[in-house]
Amino acid sequence: MGRHERELSARAVEMTEVARQLRLMRHLAGLTYDQLAQATGLSTTKLYRAANGWRTPWPVVEAFVRGCGADPGIVHEQWRNAMSLPAGASFDVARIKSITTFTQLRDAMHELRIASGLSLRELSLRAGPGRLPRSTLSEALRGIAPLREDLVKAFVQALRLGHDQEAVWGAAWDRASRTGPAHQEVFQVVPSPHLLRALSDLALPEWHSLAKLVDSALDRHGQTSVTGSAAITPLEVSIDYHKDTDGRETAIVVRDRGLGMSHSELLESVRLGWTGSGSRPTSGFGFNVATWQLGHVVTVRTTRREAAAWSVLTLDLRALTYDAQWNAPMRLEPKQRQDEHGTEITIRELRNSRPRQIRQLRNRLGDIYSYLIREDRLRLALNGRIVAARLPCAWDAARTVQRREGPVSARQDIDVTLATVQHCENCSRSSALDATSCSECGSRRLVPLPHRVRGWLGVQRYLHSTDYGIDFYRNGRKILVRDKSLFTWSDDDTGEMSVEYPVELPGGQGRIIGEIHCDYVPVTWTNDAFVTDSSQWRGVVRIVRGQGPLGALQSQRLGYPLNTSPLAVLFRAYRRNDPGLRYLVPGDGMRAIHDRAREWGHAFHQGQPAFQSDRVWYDAAAAHDAHRSGITVDRGPENIQQFVAQQTTNQTVSGMDSGINQGDPSRRPRAVVHCEYMYEREARTTKQGRVTHRTVHQRLRVSNIGTSPADHLRINIEPVGEGNSPTIVDTRKGKPNVMVERLLDHTHIDFPIALTLDTAPQARLTARWEEDGEPFEVTQLINWM
Repeated sequence: MGRHERELSARAVEMTEVARQLRLMRHLAGLTYDQLAQATGLSTTKLYRAANGWRTPWPVVEAFVRGCGADPGIVHEQWRNAMSLPAGASFDVARIKSITTFTQLRDAMHELRIASGLSLRELSLRAGPGRLPRSTLSEALRGIAPLREDLVKAFVQALRLGHDQEAVWGAAWDRASRTGPAHQEVFQVVPSPHLLRALSDLALPEWHSLAKLVDSALDRHGQTSVTGSAAITPLEVSIDYHKDTDGRETAIVVRDRGLGMSHSELLESVRLGWTGSGSRPTSGFGFNVATWQLGHVVTVRTTRREAAAWSVLTLDLRALTYDAQWNAPMRLEPKQRQDEHGTEITIRELRNSRPRQIRQLRNRLGDIYSYLIREDRLRLALNGRIVAARLPCAWDAARTVQRREGPVSARQDIDVTLATVQHCENCSRSSALDATSCSECGSRRLVPLPHRVRGWLGVQRYLHSTDYGIDFYRNGRKILVRDKSLFTWSDDDTGEMSVEYPVELPGGQGRIIGEIHCDYVPVTWTNDAFVTDSSQWRGVVRIVRGQGPLGALQSQRLGYPLNTSPLAVLFRAYRRNDPGLRYLVPGDGMRAIHDRAREWGHAFHQGQPAFQSDRVWYDAAAAHDAHRSGITVDRGPENIQQFVAQQTTNQTVSGMDSGINQGDPSRRPRAVVHCEYMYEREARTTKQGRVTHRTVHQRLRVSNIGTSPADHLRINIEPVGEGNSPTIVDTRKGKPNVMVERLLDHTHIDFPIALTLDTAPQARLTARWEEDGEPFEVTQLINWM
């Protein structure tokens, strides 16, 4: 279904006739905007704007016309006449004369720039060297930097509107400057004492209040902008607890070296109730909840780099409660240096003066801001110590397990864009892509925002009863921590809910984890949950876990098609916890060593270098598969390595034959050769419509899971029972003999094979190699069927 064509109201009046011709051509061609976009290679947004009277470059207009099968010469003369007029010459002068505030002036300038079709770089070049820096103009139009008179004058002159227009815009700036916010000494900030009492009594953990203040700093700094434009330098935030001589905490100080706030922004950050849309982290409601949960007296010091002094505002909760005027004093403090900037929030008369568990607070904040910290977009310190990011202890994406459908990676990446909407920079609400103004506040400061779901799902290297689940992020901040709601299936017909994962032994322990970024999904004001009844959240769930049960049998029983979502694929491949490489679970040759694996996970989170890769876990799983009955293996990474190094020719793979050492019996090989039959399953549809599967990409994988290379490796394959050996690509004189001159440790090589009807179901593989000139030999059984 194509776009709905609204009544033509040209964005630039001079482009009206061109737009009317383009609409007529598209209508006669019978094309939708999507079809026209495919024919021209242009985006639907560009085509739609051209047909709605935006000032459009000729290549776009020409492609539009040719895509409709018409002659570009029909509209070329009209386009040239329209573009010869000054950009914005048709801008409503009466509207400019009605401007009284800087917000109105910014919106008008933003609209005029869009209508001109000129980029910030082009405007800067037109204005001349140093008169209109594009970065300064960008910040001024977004409200970050002040809108100076010389900036407005250079902007209008760069558009070449003429002296009359320059005078009109200059007068608009004068009116905005006269009616702007006066220099107030007192702000009225609180509407009701009952609301104040309710805010201070809400039961929220202390880390949540601190995180709310960090969120506000990030929002001011622009780090978590939904438009995706991150600041160049990381934001530095410090949290310090001050104590008295008795060891009791007397104050909490939160500092950031961000842009700082102006007078009006300071007022917004402390005003009670929702300001604007209420969804921004700087909303007064969230700020007051965070600060008054911690203490009774809050002092906010803030300044911008260009300001002459610090603005200091003090809020006393008890005084405001009993003051009928609801006034809060504000003063100015001189700067020590002119380049000072940022915000400092000091909270005194703390509600809880008992000593804090600083380590737990540091770990929690490192968990919540894990993504921003490891991406070097946030540098957070607590009591002078850096807060480290909590990293996921996941198997590497190169690790796979073999299933009927083929190898399944231990990491499933996700990157899906569901739709693109117009995002309002003024109130943060979304509108349709073809909207020209915000449906909530009427602002024209709209930017395209994709509804994008990205991230990954993976398998943790250890089992745990609570430390598993999916982390969901919004703008780099973790909203849901190790969420397990997607592991439960709800039947819409009966309303019954059943937990699908984990259900294997040991009971109640899981290892599926992940990180999903969904920046567009609305959150609650506490920033600890998404609005789960919203269509945006339902779209995320559909992408991550799909529709229907995760298991194949239950899907078939309930009449659902096979669930192919990333979570379902991972669930079917890794839901069991059997030791060995089949499910990537460490073992000691007899059983799974979950406790030891968790200890290694603890070492990983402590940052110990030996445990940062998954080699320790992989070696333990591989050693389990290679372990022979009667050999005792100690449970530890060093002992596992020792076990691997001590493997002699008495090497087996899951109950297979033993081998004999042909070299010095006192010498034990350091290489451990392991063979595995691998294949993939390919689906085909018959003429009758039935889906069948065939085995493809069959191969013999030869791995060295030891600690030393295997030189001059030869593997001879002998059938066991009736039948022949499979055909190996690398054969010598008709004998199925696999040869590798040098197989390095922790590497593998694949040999394509072909099974026939007369292939024996089993084969005995004899591997011979050398280490430092000494020969070794090992045998094992392998199943082809």
